[in-house]
Amino acid sequence: MLNKMHKGESVVFVGQTPQKLRHGNVVRCLSVGTGQGSDHPKDVTYMEQEDFVIDYEAGTIARTENSSIPDWRSHVVYGKESFDHRDYADCSNRKFTVYVDYEYIEESEEAHADCADAEGEQLRRVRAKIAAGENIRYVVFGDSISAGGDASRDEYAFYQLFAGELRKRFEGMEFEMVNRAIGGETSVDGLKRFEDDVIALRPDIVSIGYGMNDQCTMSEQIRNGVPPGEFERNIRQMVTRIQEATGADIILVTPCESNPQWKHSSGDLAIYADILKRIGKECNIAVADVHRLWNEELRAGKTHESLLLNNINHPNDYGHRIYYEAFVPLIPAVPSKSR
Repeated sequence: MLNKMHKGESVVFVGQTPQKLRHGNVVRCLSVGTGQGSDHPKDVTYMEQEDFVIDYEAGTIARTENSSIPDWRSHVVYGKESFDHRDYADCSNRKFTVYVDYEYIEESEEAHADCADAEGEQLRRVRAKIAAGENIRYVVFGDSISAGGDASRDEYAFYQLFAGELRKRFEGMEFEMVNRAIGGETSVDGLKRFEDDVIALRPDIVSIGYGMNDQCTMSEQIRNGVPPGEFERNIRQMVTRIQEATGADIILVTPCESNPQWKHSSGDLAIYADILKRIGKECNIAVADVHRLWNEELRAGKTHESLLLNNINHPNDYGHRIYYEAFVPLIPAVPSKSR
């Protein structure tokens, strides 16, 4: 067994109901506050026993009766079975989200084997350019999540965490990142601008993150804004075009789950994630399976409110880190000569 640190886990408190932390067997609480992680300036720091209590063995945290931590029961959509974000000036969880740093006992190594191939075996171009000491250009493409939606600072967005880890592992490597993601887009919109915003940039690596807006229910007659079959055709066209025109490495990013109480959630995100995984397998390209890791968080007891800052479909800082964790197995191993 090993003591590990877990930083910046997001929690939204509902009354005095215990909220499940991602890990049980908590050893020590390091910090609870409104800033993400101990390296982030905290506007408010909360006090154990005064504002919150922790059941260390069960791995739960709860507000005290007189806590100064905001209570989600005062949220505008609390108690509603369905809501439309357009009916409210603000239905986000921004003022309710608290971040927790703690140490816990890890009983076994957590595996991410299904997220992607081990040690970046599919990122052939990147590995070759690293070995040759050549510059790498990374193009981020997709919807608002890939644009960094609701990360408190750009440096906490998943693509910056991924780029930062590459720069850290391969010190001295010139690594340029260009973000061409646009909020509100579907794969249909992305395909229209694909030549100018991806192919023309001559990338070495491209991450493609669509599905969240494609799956949205638009009306009683339109379950998905972009039906699964059309979504698959759009992504396959993007993949084929990159392979033909640039030879760049490709990472398909499966989407997180949206709030099921949001009026426009179809409940079909698993279908869109499976399409991306199937394309990845058939085309022998990398897949960062965020959807799987996200659902592991939910099964461990995390709530949608604790992971989605806008309470709809945008991950908070902790959620962006879940995205990043799906990229970790893709990062190439450091060549022995560089160790």
